[in-house]
Amino acid sequence: MSWLPLGIALLCQFARLFCRAVAWRTILSASYPESRLRLRSVFGAYVAGVGVNSILPARGGDVMKIYIAHRSMPGAAYTTITSSLFCETMLDAVIGPVLLIAAYATGRIPQLPAIGRLGTWEWTVLVANERVVIFVLAIVLISLGVFFTYIERRVTSVWERIADGFAILRTPKRYLTTVAAVQLAGWGCRWAAMFWFLEAFRIPASPIDALLALTAGSAATLLPLTPGGVGPQQALLGYMFRNAAPTSAVLSFSVGMQFAITLTYVILGGIAITLTLRRLPWKASVPKPPEPEPAPRPH
Repeated sequence: MSWLPLGIALLCQFARLFCRAVAWRTILSASYPESRLRLRSVFGAYVAGVGVNSILPARGGDVMKIYIAHRSMPGAAYTTITSSLFCETMLDAVIGPVLLIAAYATGRIPQLPAIGRLGTWEWTVLVANERVVIFVLAIVLISLGVFFTYIERRVTSVWERIADGFAILRTPKRYLTTVAAVQLAGWGCRWAAMFWFLEAFRIPASPIDALLALTAGSAATLLPLTPGGVGPQQALLGYMFRNAAPTSAVLSFSVGMQFAITLTYVILGGIAITLTLRRLPWKASVPKPPEPEPAPRPH
């Protein structure tokens, strides 16, 4: 393993986080133009959430993002901050599937029936119980439709707050220049990080291979049942580079890269939580009750 390329890769990952935080701050500022939202507060919230997502499954770190961001914006609605996170991932919803289709078309990821044989329990269950999964998904979608219809009829203010999280889209030029462009820069940093990780673990690959290898992370987020989608991501990377290097080298790359990223995110997230919240919850001091006034002396 080469340490210099590894350091460059981690710096690229840090730059990616910064770009994402800048884009999210712009989205929140459009939702609440009267508030003076500091970049360091949003960056701290974003990094804290990423750190928690590295060790908790099912995107648990997003709750931390919302909570810390709300501390910096006391008058903001939790609903608006939550919907702003969906707005922040809109570009990912376009780029991710495009890369997945390209990787699928070039044979870098296996076809759907074969994906269950990669050794990850998430996809094994998905492929082995395809009809059950589709049935459960249909039930969930129908339930969500009924729920939102119920909410729409009774609580119109909720939809207004959700729409406020997408306020940046009312000015498309501003969205493209201050959000989408910054997020594209973040994708560029992520691409560069993957290339330098491959260099660090001496896996021969071209920049195009590094770009399509990003689909491993995108596909892993489809079933976020493990922290950071560790299992599916490692399985896909092992499949992609099975012919480029020995199996042991590819395994070392996938495990080593995930460990380096997770460790970096956890350290940064811990620092962000400590600095943002000032003190951890279990160290918070409980206010003392007022002392009783002394009884008057009898004359």
